[in-house]
Amino acid sequence: MCSSDLMASILNNIGSLQNNRQLGNTNRNLNNVLNRLSTGSRINNAFEDAAGLQISNNLRADVRILGTARQNANTGVAIANIADGSLNQASDLLSRAAEIATQAASGTTSDSGREALNSEFQEILGQLDSLGANTNFDGESVFGGNFAVRVGEESTQSVDVNVDNLSSGDVGLGGADLLSAGGADAALSAITGAVESVSASRGKIGAIQSRLQSSIDAISVQQENIQAAESQIRDADVATEVVNLTKLQILSRSGASAAAQSNLAAKNVLSLL
Repeated sequence: MCSSDLMASILNNIGSLQNNRQLGNTNRNLNNVLNRLSTGSRINNAFEDAAGLQISNNLRADVRILGTARQNANTGVAIANIADGSLNQASDLLSRAAEIATQAASGTTSDSGREALNSEFQEILGQLDSLGANTNFDGESVFGGNFAVRVGEESTQSVDVNVDNLSSGDVGLGGADLLSAGGADAALSAITGAVESVSASRGKIGAIQSRLQSSIDAISVQQENIQAAESQIRDADVATEVVNLTKLQILSRSGASAAAQSNLAAKNVLSLL
């Protein structure tokens, strides 16, 4: 039975009840639209889209995992940079050692001169030992250490940052001296090998840095794609919500006006008495 067929009644104002129910629905929808606009999210409660909420939460977890993985990779790059910086200093020290070894190997250098050169040479070897022993990251020795950098959710997604030991003995200069021309000549040959060893270590570190940077780039792209997918599911369409807001505001005002008119209906019945 349509509302126009309703009989005049004092006890029950059916038109008012129907209007109030419709007005309540309109106001509830209006509050939902305002909530979506204020939060920027299409899904603020599970009842709005339970499946979408579950997928969105899973994607958000993936984004956070990838963010931590990228941070880990950046930490790995920092460790490699520290090692490379120390090896660069080692290269400079070995270059100086080669200079004084060449001078000590010359027949024009006196024994007292070789003693002075050997003192500097032994100091260089001590500095090499100090670099290897005192280059640390978070309390752990970088040289001779192995840092497994986790760059993904799976256990297989890991990059090992391992750096060869660094000391005068490790580069083949243990026991070398410049006290004689023959000793200086042997030391010079050993220094050449040490330079090649340090260069090889730097090349290894460079490869690790490159791999970590590639991982960072890949993680960044993956993170962007997942965030875009999550945004499509969860983010509110502002243009659509503004249209809905305007429509619901009009309905709310017209509903309030209709409520006032329907309440007058009961008063009009009294005019019949």
